[in-house]
Amino acid sequence: MKKNNGVIILLYCLLVFFIVYFAFIPVISVIVYGMNLGCKIEIIYKYIERALYYLKNSLVISFVVTFIATSCGMTIAFTLRRLKFRGRNMLRIFSLLPLIHPPFVGSIAFIMLFGRRGLISHQFFGLDISPYGWKGVVFIQVLGLGALANILISSVIEKMDISLEEAARNLGAQEKKVFFTVTLPMMIPEISSTALLVFLASMADFGTPLIIGGDFQTLASDMYIQITGMYNMQGASISGVFLLIPCIFAFVLQRYYIQKRTYFTDEVGAKDIEYKEIKPYAKYLLIFFTSLFIGLVLLKYTFIIIGAFTKQWGYDYTFTLSHFQSILKRDFSSFINSVKLATYVAFISSFIGVVLAYILHNKRVPMAAFVDFMAVLPAAVPGILFGISYLVTFKYPVLGMGRWILKDIKPLVLLGTEIIIYIICIARYMNVGLRAGSALLKHVNSDLEKAAYNLGASETKTFFTVIMPLLKDAFFASFFKNFSTTMTTLGAIIFLLLPKNKVAVQQIFQIITSSAMGEASAMALLLSLLCLIMLGFFYVLFYGGSLWHKMKEGRGVWKSY
Repeated sequence: MKKNNGVIILLYCLLVFFIVYFAFIPVISVIVYGMNLGCKIEIIYKYIERALYYLKNSLVISFVVTFIATSCGMTIAFTLRRLKFRGRNMLRIFSLLPLIHPPFVGSIAFIMLFGRRGLISHQFFGLDISPYGWKGVVFIQVLGLGALANILISSVIEKMDISLEEAARNLGAQEKKVFFTVTLPMMIPEISSTALLVFLASMADFGTPLIIGGDFQTLASDMYIQITGMYNMQGASISGVFLLIPCIFAFVLQRYYIQKRTYFTDEVGAKDIEYKEIKPYAKYLLIFFTSLFIGLVLLKYTFIIIGAFTKQWGYDYTFTLSHFQSILKRDFSSFINSVKLATYVAFISSFIGVVLAYILHNKRVPMAAFVDFMAVLPAAVPGILFGISYLVTFKYPVLGMGRWILKDIKPLVLLGTEIIIYIICIARYMNVGLRAGSALLKHVNSDLEKAAYNLGASETKTFFTVIMPLLKDAFFASFFKNFSTTMTTLGAIIFLLLPKNKVAVQQIFQIITSSAMGEASAMALLLSLLCLIMLGFFYVLFYGGSLWHKMKEGRGVWKSY
């Protein structure tokens, strides 16, 4: 292995400094702050008792949602990727809709359909029932996170090596046995990773319980109430410690479980993964379930659109544009801030992630395993807790260290500035590029880099001319994921936003909590369209050259034919 030059060492040191300062220290700070028992023992006991009560609610909801959403996502992924039927491509497109919506926006449609003045509950059946409670929370989270599970598992199915399945069939195994003894075991790493992400997302969701939870609240939503309604930072921090424990435990358990097992095939993809022989009743049952699930997702977004053009849902269904007029009369800066934030965060976090993946994978650097753990740690920390950790840490000077040193001077304080919003999002999402880059580098022959060195190229030139072109797919995948996530994220930044740097998703949440459903629907629709337009723009920007080349080749083939 070639000895690292000064540029690589300097770059690694800067990345480690960023990770330690903005990803690791805040998490440790909020734990220390929560365990700093400066209050009376009776008060501390009440905080702990409150945290344990809401933690039980969070765990019950998260376990139920994780099982149902992961199962639904896997079923949908197999149906859309391995069964051939009419309308499959259209269903695939519709299954991507949750990527461009904030997770709590589905609550709007739920209230419109099943609220006290809901279309189905009140208008159709004349019922005066309350939709609020744990069942509504589970329903909304399953719809959103089930779609996420489908997207994650679909990417794995397309890369499966089906030769093992064919071998099992040739040996006389029935399709059911092939699935449970060959296909499913090969997918255990990806299924467990998906279940982990669904579990963490459910634990971190505070918006859905606040909007439709009613008397039923989770630990994340209670933390929000403690800070915004009770101004109780100590109690929120103690609750944060209890919220962090199961999330870190699940994160470490999943990594340990996967590292003990090796899953490898010579093939990284298959040209034809569709089932050739499947019983008709099983095929139609899978298609029916998938269509029903995606139909519910479409129903949710359809009524958000209808609500945006309805004067007053539940009372006056007259068509109107007043909600859009009200939004356009406001300061449009929140949408501009959202696009600017998402673009910068997606680019920087993705670049940091793939560069760090290259250094950790291809270079001999100290503490590589621990640095990898620190970089991925924010993914295991619920967003609302990560935001609280920044409140606790960076309200002091010297980037938070002024709590202990240099107390008499007044240097830079990050809290209350615009840059802290960018930093927390970059620190939270750089793990996406790191994981994507690491996965890709496992399939890249290290001899390419050695060949460049033997031809006289410097390490810096080799990185930019050999390695980065190979990592571009990982960078682009991370960019699109981080852009859409940042456009719709709220938990990590909600306590750090000021009027001067407000974002669109924050305003949507505030409008929903004030029960202005029409205006919230209109703003959610505008945000989704904006996100979709920007993703299309970046797709053309990144892949426009190759698309144009394919179109020219296609025209040439048509003419010759």
